[in-house]
Amino acid sequence: MGTIRFEGREVSFAAGDTIASALFRDGVRTFSRSLKYHRRRGLYCGTGDCPNCLLTVDGTPAVHACQAPCADGMEVGRPHGWPSTEHDLLHVTDSLHRLMPVGFYYKTFITPRFAWETAEKVIRRATGLGPLPSTTAAERSVVRHVRTDLLVVGAGAAGLEAARNAAAGGTRVLVCDESPIGAAIAPGDALDRVRVIEAEVRAMPEVTVLDGHTALGVYEGLEVPLVADGELVRVHPGRVVVATGAAEIHPVFPGNDLPGVWLGRGAARMAGVHGVRPGEVAVVVAGTEEGLAHLETLRASGVRIAAVAVPAALAGRVPEGSGEVVVDGIVHDARGGKVLSSVVLRRGTQGKRFDCDVLVLSLSLAPRDGLARMALPGEAVELVGDAAGPDATPPIGHGGTVCLCEDVSLHDLQQAWDEGYRNAEILKRYTTTTMGPCQGAMCGRALTCFARERTGGTSPAAAGGSAFAAAARTTARPPARPVTLESLAAAVHELIDKRTSLHDVHLAAGARVDRSGGWIRPLTYGDWREEYRAVRERVSVMDVGTLGKFTIAGADAATLVDRMFPCRTDDLRAGRTRYVLSLDEAGYVMDDGLLCALGDGTFYLTSTSGGAVRTDARLRDLADRMSLDVHVLDRTAQWGAINVAGPHARDLLERLSDDPLDATTVPYPGFADVRVAGVPCRAVRTGFVGELAFELHHPRSSGPALWSALARAGTPWDLLPHGLDALELLRLEKGHVYLGQDTMPDDTPAKLGMSWAVSIDKGWFVGKRALERLGELPVTRKLVGLEFDAVPADVADVRGAPLLVGGAMVGRVTSAERSSALDRAIGRGWVRASEARFPSALEVAGHAGARARVVPTPFYDPGGERIRG
Repeated sequence: MGTIRFEGREVSFAAGDTIASALFRDGVRTFSRSLKYHRRRGLYCGTGDCPNCLLTVDGTPAVHACQAPCADGMEVGRPHGWPSTEHDLLHVTDSLHRLMPVGFYYKTFITPRFAWETAEKVIRRATGLGPLPSTTAAERSVVRHVRTDLLVVGAGAAGLEAARNAAAGGTRVLVCDESPIGAAIAPGDALDRVRVIEAEVRAMPEVTVLDGHTALGVYEGLEVPLVADGELVRVHPGRVVVATGAAEIHPVFPGNDLPGVWLGRGAARMAGVHGVRPGEVAVVVAGTEEGLAHLETLRASGVRIAAVAVPAALAGRVPEGSGEVVVDGIVHDARGGKVLSSVVLRRGTQGKRFDCDVLVLSLSLAPRDGLARMALPGEAVELVGDAAGPDATPPIGHGGTVCLCEDVSLHDLQQAWDEGYRNAEILKRYTTTTMGPCQGAMCGRALTCFARERTGGTSPAAAGGSAFAAAARTTARPPARPVTLESLAAAVHELIDKRTSLHDVHLAAGARVDRSGGWIRPLTYGDWREEYRAVRERVSVMDVGTLGKFTIAGADAATLVDRMFPCRTDDLRAGRTRYVLSLDEAGYVMDDGLLCALGDGTFYLTSTSGGAVRTDARLRDLADRMSLDVHVLDRTAQWGAINVAGPHARDLLERLSDDPLDATTVPYPGFADVRVAGVPCRAVRTGFVGELAFELHHPRSSGPALWSALARAGTPWDLLPHGLDALELLRLEKGHVYLGQDTMPDDTPAKLGMSWAVSIDKGWFVGKRALERLGELPVTRKLVGLEFDAVPADVADVRGAPLLVGGAMVGRVTSAERSSALDRAIGRGWVRASEARFPSALEVAGHAGARARVVPTPFYDPGGERIRG
């Protein structure tokens, strides 16, 4: 026992109460208001499948009150309605259907455009499921991965039996259910059976039971994420058994959303589990054996039965004293104001009204097969129990609410049909039916039945294709149940620090490290400006083992690289390298790197540190789509790399290697396989820092020994290692782009000033068609070089500042630093064209008097003489 606080008053609850049962016992009948018309909504399904009981609990909106257990001191409120849910003046919209037809937003706010800004604010205040908490501290959730032979989703009788049978043969089984086992089952034979099997299953060492864990979806792999309080479990099963049972169908008739209209399981659970009568006088519509069981539960709780509508096959099973039996009767309509007051049952052309305050509907069952329908063809996912049962056909009357979540009526669907939207999938999108919190659990089949009735199931649909296709079930997508973003973000707490083989060497040298591109990398070893001078004036080393590294081989390797990259690759001779951009199908720059031709049609490719996983996936995807005979080997973790850079870089390497490293033997851009300090290395000439440089790609295990040898041999030149802080200025002086810092998701080579890296006249490559179309349009935004005047001493503070012309923002600064070699402040930034002209003189917002000029890049050694060495 305890109390919850509900809208300013205390409400007592009993042991085992949900929020819904406690509030219903206390007299609450209106639990929410409908989205569009603000109609009263009461408890309905009792299984978490409908949106009627979505309340705000302890500041968290959209909590299913019928599923959430009470806790002492809990704060509960209804977020809908103005000034309150109980007395909602916005219910006037229920009489304004003609002014808010289906497609209302699309039709009404097209013109004038300025009207939408005002309307949006009003609509936001009038709809929604409640504001998100702004002061609640985030709770730390954990994520864990579980591998099992078999995952059983659903711990009813069928699911538990499947788990028991599999475990008896030695199979490792994980069983999950969104509720405590048996919590949603009314007392009786069904619950007794579940308890017996549950005891057997829990005693089996091969079985793990996770009740209170909701399956969100079935993803390719297989992978099934389960969410619980404070935990996200990512299950990787060999196969999946979906035993999620079935839900009672949602019939459509006038008044079907009135408070007092219940589905059978919700009413029976309220009466049988919580001991609260759902009403005083009931009309029961039972189409199944289960419906008759619900009738018995209601009678046992003291509910007086005014009438029972059953099919002829069950008529003789209705117990005496159950009021009038209407054989083959259907619900014509339900009537009432704040709550249900009467129901009209109809048989043939004859109808009769019965006074009642509760209507219990238990017509038939619709399989909860959404998880199985998310699986790809051929994946090991099967349905058992009621989830594998035959599909149901909800009765569609002459009116009523089809979608409880989105407030879509039968009239709305018919209007959309008359407007030409004659396909279940298109009806869904246009009317938003099935797109609310229940994800079609209530209305999905009603939508399908609506389309099927109007196509006749045999003639071609007006929308094209067969009538069957037009009336097919709409797509099932995760999440299968609503889930908070906080729960999904649990994975961010599982941090995996990627480290190179030199990590301990850096720490021993006093490096300050941080995360960059998914790796732990040195920022500086003390004074980054001294490290910078070592590169520009002497020689330095840097750990670049984080770069993506790939070998591409096979009969079609040359075809793969030619199609993947926009530059020419067919003329790349063995021993030479070429800078490559990686584009997506829209022509946007995704990554960059170096392509090395090894000879015999084999290539070695590098990518950015943060782009290795993406590059690997894109190469494999393209090879698979084109059915190429090619092998892609990701060597990122296998190989390390050390960049030796500076005017004396060749002098240093010649002290440690007997192989020729002169500019003729290893030209820029080019590479050679050599031995340095006894370590086999691929020495790649690079130019990122703007000096003579060799990247030594080597077996990862040899990294510490190679680094030490370089450090000892570099003593005559006072060698210092450099980190990312020095690299920021080195690459900026050379005008190189930092992907992610200087770029945006929709950047094309033209915007970045890198059209030179694209051979648009070559054959097809990824992104070519998009670049051809974009080439017909003027470039209105581009990345430029900047020189600054009157900026702060710490020029890096300018990064991110808006760039202005006459007080109007035309761009922003992406990189900025003071260059020692150039004795001036430089940077990169975006600028937009005005009247087809790009500005050349800009103001730097937020820094009084600071100005910027657009200048060519590279700033340092524009002719590239130092790189070529």
